[in-house]
Amino acid sequence: MKVLNASQLSDLDQYSCKEQHISSWELMERAAGKAYEEIKIHLSSGAKKIKILAGPGNNGGDGLAIAYFLAEDAYDVDVYLVNFTPSRSEDNKKNLERLKEQSKCNIEEIDDTSNLPDFDSHDIIIDSIFGVGLNRPMPDFVQNLIKSVNEISPKTFAIDMPSGMYMDQSPSENEQVFKSDIVLTFQTPKFSFYLPDYSSFVGDVKIIDIGLSQDRLEQISTEIVFVDLNYAKNLLKQRSKFSHKGTYGHAVIVGGSQLMLGSVLLSASSCMRSGVGKTSVMMPSRGHDALLQYLPEAMLINNKSEDFISYEDLDFQPDAVGIGIGIGKSKDAQKALETWLGNSTQPLVIDADALNLIAEHKDLLHQIPKKSILTPHSGELQRLVGSWKDDFEKLEKVKEFSKKHDIIVLAKDAYTLCVYRNEVFVNSTGNSGMATAGSGDVLTGLITGLLAQGYSSLNAAILGAFIHGFAGDFASKNSSEESLIASDLFNYFGYTFSKLKD
Repeated sequence: MKVLNASQLSDLDQYSCKEQHISSWELMERAAGKAYEEIKIHLSSGAKKIKILAGPGNNGGDGLAIAYFLAEDAYDVDVYLVNFTPSRSEDNKKNLERLKEQSKCNIEEIDDTSNLPDFDSHDIIIDSIFGVGLNRPMPDFVQNLIKSVNEISPKTFAIDMPSGMYMDQSPSENEQVFKSDIVLTFQTPKFSFYLPDYSSFVGDVKIIDIGLSQDRLEQISTEIVFVDLNYAKNLLKQRSKFSHKGTYGHAVIVGGSQLMLGSVLLSASSCMRSGVGKTSVMMPSRGHDALLQYLPEAMLINNKSEDFISYEDLDFQPDAVGIGIGIGKSKDAQKALETWLGNSTQPLVIDADALNLIAEHKDLLHQIPKKSILTPHSGELQRLVGSWKDDFEKLEKVKEFSKKHDIIVLAKDAYTLCVYRNEVFVNSTGNSGMATAGSGDVLTGLITGLLAQGYSSLNAAILGAFIHGFAGDFASKNSSEESLIASDLFNYFGYTFSKLKD
């Protein structure tokens, strides 16, 4: 699903109106009606006060239309006109006139801090002050209004975007952003929803299809994509009935050290369940017996070292290699990593201590094969690209890093970002239960297995992140986020692949 900027969204709205021979007000009416239907799902039958904060622009016009629909259905509604400018959009004016004529809800005006309303924690508050066009800090009285709402923590909805949220930058330390339990956003997701800087302001996100032009949407070029189930389905390769284990590639997992052998077992198990034909493992020799007992389907590669990885000439050409899990940062591990990098002629999947060694020995960056996949968590990423002041600066640094070395960076987070040059893919799956030891090792094995099957580096990273998170969602629903452990993830890969093939 494409993620558009503010100008692209405006273009899509205008084109849709022309294509469908409707006015902008009729499109607003459609959008507000669909948002209202979604809001009703979350309203209890109890008599609760609904308070709508409406700005003077088109986002406020949506709020005024929603107020009209609520009042028509006999909900108790108060409307507060947040007048941060004396002028109103034409569609906003039309909805305000209709609401006044209806005479079923109380309407008050707010234009400074002297007349801020009182809110109650039992209120339901709908935010439609600012939409996608915010490009500078909100007026002080609007920020104070939002602060007063945030402090009492009522049930909240935001229409399209929470007020105070920017499309292309993070808020300053003192800027207020409306804390929304549910964001009802129109047609396409907004990138800011999925960034840590805005995490405390965005609850559940519901993307509402308001029937904008699909032809125009396909024509619009965007560098950011939201990876949902439909997108992932299109990436999945179909398996041939007339195939054998050689058809699906031979993956190699390289990892482990004296006290970190479990990571290799997890990664190898994950790789085996990715659909790959064969998985070989190169790990310290002290772990060989454990691997044979834990995963008899895997094959072992001889390793001269008992406690650390080493480099071994292979008597076969692997289709993909994943390296770094549990290797530690010893001199032995560093030497082995240098040799693996120097002798690799195809993309690698690089994780964990391999990333930390590369960050400490920057000359290794130039030995990474092109189109390799790096899978850092936030700390590892910072060691690779340097610190950042906010999420947007971080993204620019990752893009430059990717372009400089021609690699894919899978920046792991609540919403993992897969970055290749200027392209950004936002993963939609996963949950906090996956913040557990070994989860990243499972991801490394999965991506290595996909890469071995002939997926491009970029698609292996995108699809791997989606499957990994989707399996975590299945696992948490069938037990809990608190009890989830890394081995649960690959045990749910089967459900995930089945869903992708539905």
